[in-house]
Amino acid sequence: MTQSNLLTAAKFARALSDAPTINFERENRNMHFILDCDGVLLDWTRGFRHWVHANHGIKPSASGPRSWSLFNWLGLPEERCFELITEFNASQAFGELYAQGDAPEAMAKLKAAGHKLTVLTSCSDDPVALQRRKQNLDREFAGIFDRVICLALRESKAKWLEVLERGIWIEDNYKNAMIGSDAGHTTFMLRHLHNAEDEKSASNRSITWVDNFAPIVSLFS
Repeated sequence: MTQSNLLTAAKFARALSDAPTINFERENRNMHFILDCDGVLLDWTRGFRHWVHANHGIKPSASGPRSWSLFNWLGLPEERCFELITEFNASQAFGELYAQGDAPEAMAKLKAAGHKLTVLTSCSDDPVALQRRKQNLDREFAGIFDRVICLALRESKAKWLEVLERGIWIEDNYKNAMIGSDAGHTTFMLRHLHNAEDEKSASNRSITWVDNFAPIVSLFS
Protein backbone atom coordinates (compact mmCIF):
# COMPACT_ATOMS: atom_id res chain seq x y z
CA MET A 1 0.00 0.00 0.00
CA THR A 2 1.37 3.42 -0.91
CA GLN A 3 1.90 6.20 1.63
CA SER A 4 -0.99 8.11 0.03
CA ASN A 5 -3.33 5.14 0.44
CA LEU A 6 -2.20 4.69 4.04
CA LEU A 7 -3.01 8.32 4.79
CA THR A 8 -6.44 8.00 3.15
CA ALA A 9 -7.16 4.84 5.13
CA ALA A 10 -6.06 6.56 8.33
CA LYS A 11 -8.39 9.53 7.68
CA PHE A 12 -11.29 7.17 6.99
CA ALA A 13 -10.61 5.19 10.16
CA ARG A 14 -10.42 8.42 12.18
CA ALA A 15 -13.76 9.61 10.81
CA LEU A 16 -15.40 6.31 11.71
CA SER A 17 -13.92 6.30 15.20
CA ASP A 18 -15.14 9.86 15.80
CA ALA A 19 -18.64 9.16 14.48
CA PRO A 20 -21.56 9.01 16.91
CA THR A 21 -22.72 5.64 18.23
CA ILE A 22 -25.70 4.40 16.23
CA ASN A 23 -28.10 1.61 17.17
CA PHE A 24 -28.06 -0.07 13.77
CA GLU A 25 -30.91 -2.48 14.49
CA ARG A 26 -33.33 0.39 15.13
CA GLU A 27 -31.86 3.51 13.60
CA ASN A 28 -29.96 2.89 10.39
CA ARG A 29 -33.01 2.60 8.13
CA ASN A 30 -35.69 5.11 7.17
CA MET A 31 -33.82 8.01 8.69
CA HIS A 32 -34.23 11.67 7.79
CA PHE A 33 -31.20 13.30 6.18
CA ILE A 34 -31.20 17.11 6.05
CA LEU A 35 -28.52 18.48 3.75
CA ASP A 36 -27.12 21.90 3.10
CA CYS A 37 -26.66 22.49 -0.62
CA ASP A 38 -23.71 24.76 -1.50
CA GLY A 39 -20.45 23.08 -0.57
CA VAL A 40 -22.28 19.87 0.35
CA LEU A 41 -24.33 18.86 -2.70
CA LEU A 42 -23.38 21.48 -5.31
CA ASP A 43 -19.99 23.08 -5.98
CA TRP A 44 -20.96 26.74 -5.57
CA THR A 45 -17.36 27.94 -5.25
CA ARG A 46 -16.33 26.52 -8.62
CA GLY A 47 -19.35 28.01 -10.36
CA PHE A 48 -18.91 31.40 -8.73
CA ARG A 49 -15.19 31.51 -9.51
CA HIS A 50 -15.77 30.94 -13.24
CA TRP A 51 -18.69 33.37 -13.33
CA VAL A 52 -16.92 36.23 -11.54
CA HIS A 53 -13.93 35.88 -13.88
CA ALA A 54 -16.08 35.81 -17.03
CA ASN A 55 -18.37 38.66 -15.99
CA HIS A 56 -16.17 40.91 -13.85
CA GLY A 57 -12.60 40.06 -14.80
CA ILE A 58 -11.79 38.93 -11.27
CA LYS A 59 -9.68 35.77 -11.10
CA PRO A 60 -9.68 34.35 -7.56
CA SER A 61 -7.54 31.38 -6.58
CA ALA A 62 -8.77 27.99 -7.80
CA SER A 63 -8.14 26.57 -4.33
CA GLY A 64 -11.09 28.59 -3.03
CA PRO A 65 -11.51 30.95 -0.07
CA ARG A 66 -9.70 30.24 3.20
CA SER A 67 -12.55 31.54 5.36
CA TRP A 68 -16.26 32.35 5.15
CA SER A 69 -15.36 35.90 4.24
CA LEU A 70 -14.57 36.30 0.52
CA PHE A 71 -12.67 39.52 1.24
CA ASN A 72 -9.18 38.03 0.83
CA TRP A 73 -10.17 35.59 -1.91
CA LEU A 74 -11.65 38.28 -4.15
CA GLY A 75 -9.58 41.21 -2.89
CA LEU A 76 -12.71 43.34 -2.52
CA PRO A 77 -14.59 45.00 0.38
CA GLU A 78 -17.13 42.82 2.16
CA GLU A 79 -20.06 44.86 0.86
CA ARG A 80 -18.94 44.37 -2.75
CA CYS A 81 -18.39 40.66 -2.15
CA PHE A 82 -21.98 40.30 -0.97
CA GLU A 83 -23.23 42.23 -4.01
CA LEU A 84 -21.41 39.80 -6.29
CA ILE A 85 -22.77 36.78 -4.42
CA THR A 86 -26.30 38.17 -4.75
CA GLU A 87 -25.78 38.86 -8.46
CA PHE A 88 -24.40 35.38 -9.07
CA ASN A 89 -27.25 33.67 -7.22
CA ALA A 90 -29.68 35.57 -9.45
CA SER A 91 -27.89 34.53 -12.65
CA GLN A 92 -28.40 31.64 -15.05
CA ALA A 93 -25.00 30.29 -13.98
CA PHE A 94 -26.37 29.67 -10.49
CA GLY A 95 -28.60 26.98 -11.95
CA GLU A 96 -25.73 25.25 -13.75
CA LEU A 97 -23.52 24.16 -10.86
CA TYR A 98 -21.68 20.85 -10.83
CA ALA A 99 -22.26 18.30 -8.09
CA GLN A 100 -19.89 18.43 -5.13
CA GLY A 101 -17.37 15.59 -4.99
CA ASP A 102 -18.88 12.19 -4.20
CA ALA A 103 -22.32 13.61 -3.37
CA PRO A 104 -24.28 12.02 -6.28
CA GLU A 105 -23.08 8.49 -5.51
CA ALA A 106 -23.60 9.00 -1.80
CA MET A 107 -27.14 10.32 -2.19
CA ALA A 108 -28.04 7.42 -4.47
CA LYS A 109 -26.82 4.92 -1.85
CA LEU A 110 -28.63 6.64 1.00
CA LYS A 111 -31.84 6.78 -1.01
CA ALA A 112 -31.50 3.11 -1.94
CA ALA A 113 -31.11 2.32 1.77
CA GLY A 114 -34.56 3.82 2.36
CA HIS A 115 -33.65 7.19 3.85
CA LYS A 116 -35.60 10.43 3.39
CA LEU A 117 -33.55 13.27 1.86
CA THR A 118 -34.34 16.95 2.50
CA VAL A 119 -32.32 19.91 1.23
CA LEU A 120 -32.19 23.06 3.39
CA THR A 121 -30.36 25.97 1.76
CA SER A 122 -30.08 29.73 2.28
CA CYS A 123 -29.47 30.88 -1.27
CA SER A 124 -32.36 33.09 -2.39
CA ASP A 125 -36.10 33.53 -2.00
CA ASP A 126 -36.53 34.70 -5.60
CA PRO A 127 -38.91 32.33 -7.45
CA VAL A 128 -36.70 32.18 -10.55
CA ALA A 129 -33.59 31.35 -8.50
CA LEU A 130 -35.56 28.72 -6.60
CA GLN A 131 -36.67 27.09 -9.82
CA ARG A 132 -33.09 27.07 -11.10
CA ARG A 133 -31.85 25.52 -7.87
CA LYS A 134 -34.43 22.75 -7.92
CA GLN A 135 -33.82 22.01 -11.59
CA ASN A 136 -30.06 21.96 -10.95
CA LEU A 137 -30.51 19.45 -8.14
CA ASP A 138 -32.88 17.32 -10.23
CA ARG A 139 -30.37 17.27 -13.07
CA GLU A 140 -27.32 16.40 -10.96
CA PHE A 141 -29.09 13.99 -8.60
CA ALA A 142 -31.80 12.47 -10.80
CA GLY A 143 -34.64 13.96 -8.76
CA ILE A 144 -34.02 11.87 -5.64
CA PHE A 145 -34.67 14.57 -3.02
CA ASP A 146 -37.98 14.39 -1.18
CA ARG A 147 -38.05 18.10 -0.38
CA VAL A 148 -36.03 21.21 -1.24
CA ILE A 149 -36.38 24.19 1.15
CA CYS A 150 -34.85 27.46 -0.10
CA LEU A 151 -34.45 30.41 2.26
CA ALA A 152 -33.33 33.95 1.53
CA LEU A 153 -29.59 34.54 1.26
CA ARG A 154 -28.09 34.64 4.78
CA GLU A 155 -31.45 33.78 6.40
CA SER A 156 -31.03 31.66 9.52
CA LYS A 157 -31.87 27.97 9.27
CA ALA A 158 -32.66 27.76 12.98
CA LYS A 159 -36.46 27.74 12.73
CA TRP A 160 -36.47 24.99 10.11
CA LEU A 161 -33.97 22.89 12.03
CA GLU A 162 -36.24 23.15 15.05
CA VAL A 163 -39.38 21.99 13.25
CA LEU A 164 -38.00 19.41 10.82
CA GLU A 165 -38.11 15.75 11.83
CA ARG A 166 -35.00 14.87 13.83
CA GLY A 167 -32.34 13.17 11.78
CA ILE A 168 -28.89 13.56 10.22
CA TRP A 169 -27.78 17.15 9.49
CA ILE A 170 -24.88 17.65 7.04
CA GLU A 171 -23.29 21.10 6.63
CA ASP A 172 -20.09 22.91 5.72
CA ASN A 173 -20.90 26.00 7.82
CA TYR A 174 -19.92 25.41 11.45
CA LYS A 175 -22.37 27.99 12.81
CA ASN A 176 -25.26 26.21 11.08
CA ALA A 177 -23.88 22.83 12.14
CA MET A 178 -24.01 23.92 15.80
CA ILE A 179 -27.59 25.16 15.37
CA GLY A 180 -28.59 21.76 14.01
CA SER A 181 -26.74 19.91 16.76
CA ASP A 182 -28.42 22.05 19.42
CA ALA A 183 -31.79 21.27 17.81
CA GLY A 184 -31.18 17.55 18.36
CA HIS A 185 -29.90 16.43 14.95
CA THR A 186 -26.92 14.10 14.58
CA THR A 187 -24.55 16.49 12.81
CA PHE A 188 -21.69 16.07 10.34
CA MET A 189 -19.39 18.76 8.94
CA LEU A 190 -17.79 18.37 5.51
CA ARG A 191 -14.21 19.63 5.55
CA HIS A 192 -13.25 22.48 3.22
CA LEU A 193 -10.46 25.01 3.14
CA HIS A 194 -12.94 27.70 4.17
CA ASN A 195 -13.89 25.91 7.42
CA ALA A 196 -10.45 24.58 8.42
CA GLU A 197 -10.03 27.22 11.12
CA ASP A 198 -13.45 26.34 12.52
CA GLU A 199 -12.38 22.74 13.06
CA LYS A 200 -9.25 23.87 14.91
CA SER A 201 -11.30 25.95 17.33
CA ALA A 202 -14.40 23.73 17.40
CA SER A 203 -15.92 23.45 20.86
CA ASN A 204 -18.90 21.22 19.99
CA ARG A 205 -17.61 17.66 20.28
CA SER A 206 -20.93 16.17 19.21
CA ILE A 207 -20.27 17.29 15.62
CA THR A 208 -18.37 14.81 13.46
CA TRP A 209 -15.99 16.18 10.81
CA VAL A 210 -15.50 14.16 7.60
CA ASP A 211 -13.52 14.63 4.39
CA ASN A 212 -16.32 13.31 2.18
CA PHE A 213 -19.53 11.28 2.31
CA ALA A 214 -17.83 7.87 2.50
CA PRO A 215 -17.94 7.52 6.33
CA ILE A 216 -21.56 8.67 6.40
CA VAL A 217 -22.61 6.19 3.72
CA SER A 218 -20.72 3.46 5.57
CA LEU A 219 -22.68 4.20 8.74
CA PHE A 220 -26.14 4.51 7.25
CA SER A 221 -26.37 2.16 4.27
